[in-house]
Amino acid sequence: MFKLFRLSPNVKLNKMPYVKDVLEEAQKLLVAKGFTQEEAAFEARFILSFLLKKRPLDIFTVQEISPAVASRFFELIKRRGDGVPTAYLLGEAEFYGRSFKVGPGVLIPRPETEILVETALEFISPGAGVLELGVGSGCISLSLALEKRDVKVFGVEYSSRALKYALVNRERYHLENRVFFVQGNWLAPLKEKQVFSLIVSNPPYISEEEFSSLEKSVREHEPLEALLAGPKGLNFIAKTLWEASKYLLPGGYVLLEIGYRQKEDVAALAKKAGYRYDFVKDLLGYERVLVVQKLP
Repeated sequence: MFKLFRLSPNVKLNKMPYVKDVLEEAQKLLVAKGFTQEEAAFEARFILSFLLKKRPLDIFTVQEISPAVASRFFELIKRRGDGVPTAYLLGEAEFYGRSFKVGPGVLIPRPETEILVETALEFISPGAGVLELGVGSGCISLSLALEKRDVKVFGVEYSSRALKYALVNRERYHLENRVFFVQGNWLAPLKEKQVFSLIVSNPPYISEEEFSSLEKSVREHEPLEALLAGPKGLNFIAKTLWEASKYLLPGGYVLLEIGYRQKEDVAALAKKAGYRYDFVKDLLGYERVLVVQKLP
């Protein structure tokens, strides 16, 4: 099987391979697949550190690894070279300082979405009821519940595959009594009753034009239903803004992650729907989170 990799003579999988040798060989394999040298070095260190249960920099304190670990490592490197996202290979992704189970069929949590969580935490009042639309892996709902111990979070997810990961992650953090997930199409499963003080979502917001510019690993492996949202990427944002007032308490808030080029269109939607609105910027200076308030 591993003859396909054309490993250098330095890497002998029937002996105890040196960490230095397997990392160098993995980098060569990834560079041959189109990764930059820096990307290849990062990916190789990250994957090996996961297998060794160490931090990426700490793997250099290990001189040799077992043939079994080396074999598994090169198997993952080959799949990574074929475009499979690292998070799917490892079955986990880091988000807001915690690890969440992920896999094919669920959107991989992104660092920019942590800004949505940070913003939401500022608007959650004690004992508040929070609703998340499109929970995916559950990382947003569960992070909010873990940071705010006195709130209850309700979440809706359309995909049965994604919902399974959300339920696994909820069990992992023992939040069955405060986080409740249901399967359904956006707001459809809910009664039109004003009970939530905060509605939060990282909705699909990729336009048809933008989709072709996404990384190949995203286009070919992550769920399209969690990415695409019509010609301008506004379908779910508009739907949420138009319907949220039926479920939101007076003075309540809606927080939505948006695309970096959507500020003007989203502002027009919020204004037309009658909300007071503002934006929170990401670390690159783009308006990343829309904050709207339902007027009393």
